[in-house]
Amino acid sequence: MDFKTFYSDYRCWFGKKLANRIVPEPPAFLYEPLSYVLRYPGKQLRPAILAASAEVFGQKSHSNSFPAAACMEMIHNFTLIHDDIMDADLLRHGMKTVHAKWDINHAILSGDGLFALALVELEAYRGDPELYSTLLPLILHAVVRVCEGQARDMEFETRDEVSCDEYLKMVTEKTACLLAISGKAGVLIGGGKADEADLVEQVLLKTGVLFQIQDDLLELTSSSARMGKSLGSDLVKGKKTFPYLFARQELPPEAWEKFLRYSSEALVHTQGTEPVRALLESYFIFDKIQDMIKLYNDEIQDLIGRLPLETQELYRTMLLFIMHREK
Repeated sequence: MDFKTFYSDYRCWFGKKLANRIVPEPPAFLYEPLSYVLRYPGKQLRPAILAASAEVFGQKSHSNSFPAAACMEMIHNFTLIHDDIMDADLLRHGMKTVHAKWDINHAILSGDGLFALALVELEAYRGDPELYSTLLPLILHAVVRVCEGQARDMEFETRDEVSCDEYLKMVTEKTACLLAISGKAGVLIGGGKADEADLVEQVLLKTGVLFQIQDDLLELTSSSARMGKSLGSDLVKGKKTFPYLFARQELPPEAWEKFLRYSSEALVHTQGTEPVRALLESYFIFDKIQDMIKLYNDEIQDLIGRLPLETQELYRTMLLFIMHREK
């Protein structure tokens, strides 16, 4: 199975089905923002990973994996609603964030409601008590890890010293965990063995780290139109993304001072991210990060090689898709 092909077809099917999952109804204070969020033209990568994993391990019906896929996408969006408040971001996928379109009270409540509704989706598996009793704690523990990752990320903003290793641990929790649990849940829904599900989880934890590193890079190398969100906010806040931490580690002092100057709100507002981008390119920072990504890729390929032969193409093409995405 080629993931890119699967993803293109599945995303269209899933997006339409999810958009109709919640209809605006009283109380509008809650359900209008929820309906709006489920119509975000997001990547919907987590449900696609779940459905593809379920299919390659034996579950051919998208309808059977949909409740869990919807659960993962709802949880992901619940975290984004609250992240956007904390980060004061005004755009998400080219649309106003919930707190920007309504207000913070609407956003907090709709995030809470979306998390609860996500867990309600799992009721579809109550007919299989073993699967249900496995999926529910698996997903709840993943949400705790996501919150821990977000807490670390927030703490980093007030710390002068943060290592690249600390960043990678944070990303594993905040970003990679939901990707990994999506794949693991898909394997279990598809009828895969527990050790196979664990191996897929490890593959996707590492893949998820690369996903976030790529996202950090795109913040500097892409455009607002392509990414569907405002760029430069991480620079202005001095957010400790991987390029930021790697640049601090690699740049000589005078170049680092330039980096900080180019990251000022006034300069980013007038010139965007181009000055920072040019500086990092001149010191080969992007090239060095790409070299590190290649080494990480080798570790993932080794793990994929331990999966059942008929499933390996899916995860190899999934890795390629994530590493070469543009937004």
